Amino acid sequence: MDKEEIKRDEIQEEVEEIVENLDVEEATEKKEETSSTESVSKEKEELSNKLVRLQADFDNFRKRTIKEKEEIHKYALSDFSEKLLPVIDNMERAIQSIEDAKISDGYVDGVKMVMNQLFTVLNNEGLEEIPTENVEFDPQWHHGVAVDNIEDIEDNHIIEVYQKGYKFKEKVLRPAMVKICKK
Repeated sequence: MDKEEIKRDEIQEEVEEIVENLDVEEATEKKEETSSTESVSKEKEELSNKLVRLQADFDNFRKRTIKEKEEIHKYALSDFSEKLLPVIDNMERAIQSIEDAKISDGYVDGVKMVMNQLFTVLNNEGLEEIPTENVEFDPQWHHGVAVDNIEDIEDNHIIEVYQKGYKFKEKVLRPAMVKICKK
């Protein structure tokens, strides 16, 4: 039984208890109908208020669980995408090695096509590479691991990328590992 079902059962039990108490109060009211009428009506009002609060709590609980389910659905593929990042890194290294060796044949083109297709599918689901070219260092998106002073590059801009970073929708899966220019 999950938390939602447990909470729903607890609220249902409290509502049933209030309804039973209201029935008992009506029977008691018919028997006594004296000065206790005021106390019974007061108690009935308290139980009615408690019922209203329970209904409001249940409504808030229902809205919160709907929002949580939407968040889970929105980011359902983020864990899977994160597990694919090392595979993507290795595929990119393999393609880079092939290009560096200036090997060109149908097999190499096929590997490149598969890599492009994989990126297209992941991009359509929400995976994006964190931009690093000609951008200023941002600790929210980048992980600075080295610093250098190069005249041609502006202060606090990225010089080199050691490892690509990725985000899933707006959630950072892995920050880009970069070298930063500091003057």
